This record gives sequence, structure tokens and C-alpha cells, in this order.
Amino acid sequence: MDKYTIRILALALLSLHLVCSTTVVQCRIMSDMDIEKISLPHGLCAHVGRVYCSVKGYCDCCLVDDLCYPTMDECERKCKKSLSSEDILRAMTSPPYLPAP
Repeated sequence: MDKYTIRILALALLSLHLVCSTTVVQCRIMSDMDIEKISLPHGLCAHVGRVYCSVKGYCDCCLVDDLCYPTMDECERKCKKSLSSEDILRAMTSPPYLPAP
């Protein structure tokens, strides 16, 4: 019976060690991310595939107001006019337009 108790205790200690180690590693990774900046070359505009275009040829969509435009430049111009902090938060939490693989 003692031999099984020792194995169970060893497994419990190993599990506890792994859980504590992953927490420390995750915190280190998160602290290193402060240096990196996110680059959004087209702002909150995304190009969607032809299947997902709202109107034929209007495939560049603003993630804030869910409107699509014929060109990325027009999308960027008009999308910036509608930006507010609430809209940005909504755009970041809503699922993207990108098609599933």
C-alpha cells in the first residue's frame, strides 16, 4: 500500500510543479509583449473574399460599422470618420469577416 501512496504523492507533486511553472512562464511571456506594437496597415478595414462581399465588387469592409467599399482607400477614409472608442471595442470583440479554412 505504501508503494502506491508514494507514486500518488509523486504524481501530485509533479502536477503541482507543472501548474506553477506554466503560470510563471505565461506571466514572463505577457510581460515581454509590452515592447511589441501591433501594426494595422489598413486600420480597421479588411478585404473579404468574393463570396462574402455585401455587394458585388464591394469587398473591402470596415470592421467598425460593417459597411463595405469598392477600394481599400475609400474604406480607410470612411471608416476613420466613424471611429469612437465604443466602436473600436465592438470591432475588436466581434468575429472577423475572414472565411473559415
